[in-house]
Order: sequence, then C-alpha cells, then structure tokens
Amino acid sequence: MSDIEFDPNVKGRILDVLADLNDVELESIETWFCSRAYKKELDQKRSLDASNEILKKIGDTIKDLVPFEAEMASETIAPPTIGEQADCNAINTLHVDEFLYDEDEVAELAKKGKIKRHYCLDCSSRNIKDLTFISHSMSKEELLYIFKVLLPKDLEDKQLLDVGSRLGTVLFGAYYLSNLRSIIGIEMNKELCKVQEKVIEQFSMDNNRIKVMHSDVMNKGDIVANSNIVVINILDFFVDNQKHRDMWYFFKKHMKKGSYLVTNRSMRDTLDDLEIYHDFANWLNICRINQMENEIFCHVEDYSNLYLYIIN
Repeated sequence: MSDIEFDPNVKGRILDVLADLNDVELESIETWFCSRAYKKELDQKRSLDASNEILKKIGDTIKDLVPFEAEMASETIAPPTIGEQADCNAINTLHVDEFLYDEDEVAELAKKGKIKRHYCLDCSSRNIKDLTFISHSMSKEELLYIFKVLLPKDLEDKQLLDVGSRLGTVLFGAYYLSNLRSIIGIEMNKELCKVQEKVIEQFSMDNNRIKVMHSDVMNKGDIVANSNIVVINILDFFVDNQKHRDMWYFFKKHMKKGSYLVTNRSMRDTLDDLEIYHDFANWLNICRINQMENEIFCHVEDYSNLYLYIIN
C-alpha cells in the first residue's frame, strides 16, 4: 500500500508530536483516530477557540476604553492591610489586567520597554527585585476553566451574578462559554458600568440575557437571593476590612442553599484573615470539578487559585 500523501508541513507537525510518545501511547492514539472518537472533541476545541477569539476581540476593544492599568481615576483602590497581598504598594506592584494582556503580550510589552518587570531596592543598578503583578480581572484561560471544567455543563435555567464586575470579563466569559439564562454584573463605579454596556452593545449581545447594574451589591439582596452562581473576585483592594466583613455576613444571609460560589482565593484564607471564619465554618462546602472530561482543554494545575463552593 502506498503512503498516504498530504501537506508535508502538516505531516511534519504531527510527527513532531508523535516522536515524543512511547509505543503504548502511540497505540492508544491510533485507536482513538481509527474510532473517529476524536471528532467530537475536535469540534469542541474549535468551538472553544472561536469563543476565545471573540473574548480576545472584546479585550482589544476594552483596551481602547480604559487606561493601560485598567484602573479608572474615579475608582478608590488601595492595597489590603491584611492577607497575602498586604505588602503590595505603589513601588513594588504593577497592575496588568490578565483579560486584556496574556503572558505573550506582557512579554512583548516588557521587550519594548513599555512595562518593567523589576524595581530598584536602593537605586543601584544590580540590587533589584521582581515587581508583583496583580490583575483585577480573570484571564481568558481562567474563564474557560470556570465555565467548561469547574461548573456544571447545563446552566440553561440558572442565573449568575458577578460581584464587582468592573470590565465585565466574567460576564462576557459566561455569555460565550455557557448557556446561562441570566448573567448579571453589579458594579459600583459608573465609568466601568459604561465600559461594560458599550461592549455589550458593540458585540450585539442579548440584553435580555446579560445586564449590568450600577449599585452596591449590599443594596441588591434580592438579586443575590435569586442567583444560582455568585462569582466573587478578590475584594481586598476595593473595600476596607470592616466593609469586607460586612459583605460576607450579607452574602451568608442572602445566598440560597444549593447555590454555587466561585472565588479566586480560598474562603478559609479570606475569612481567617478577616478573623470571622468561626461564624462561617458550616456555611459552605468545597465542590469537586463538574466537567472532568473537559480537563483536556486546560492545564488544570494552573488553576489551583480557583475554588468552587456550594452553600449549605
């Protein structure tokens, strides 16, 4: 039988991958291809890539609407005084939004001298230290992990609430990566609400499905109570310690039993730092991953900072 011929560049790329595999792995891959089982997963991969491309276009749009640091002059942002980021300050910390700039883009910005990776400890040229990079948004990869791996697949009749939605990244991820019925962002800063609304309009998103509310979440207990999933990014930079404590008591009062809580920091650490863990010990339980089969699309070890809880 003659060799099957196709684009030699494609064949070369495939052989580069196969060359690293042992005989058992090669046999498994041959079986996978011959059974055509890969077709479904390939369709999924292409669909995810298409969604990611839309999210990238949204990120590029937002870059033109906000300052480079993605922090508005009208916002009050201050480093926390407790917890693992209590050592952050204006000298040692740089905000680079992970939704707007991925690792390759950050590397390119550093190469061009538009951002620095280090700061000087004593004005000499060699005694330097790495800057701490922080992001107030989740990356596109983290959003993929949340909606395609962490949470259940079928969310058709569910409502998601993002607390402090800022640029709207969680909302846009939910819109393109899930079948959620209702997606709501609550944001206290009017400028940021306008950014989200502009993106929703520009990308012709369904206003019946995705909404932004200009409000303090503590004035929207009914929205919290009606939400099946609540996403809370780290709040430390945006509220003082007492307000932070008050907010968790508010969530404990209003979040309904069986609803999900998604955070990018463990609740044990957050509540311990606020010295209120004893009041919340029986409030929630950590959950297992719901879509384990989709781990092939993510490097799961990269997302150990993301947590899923269920309310008791």
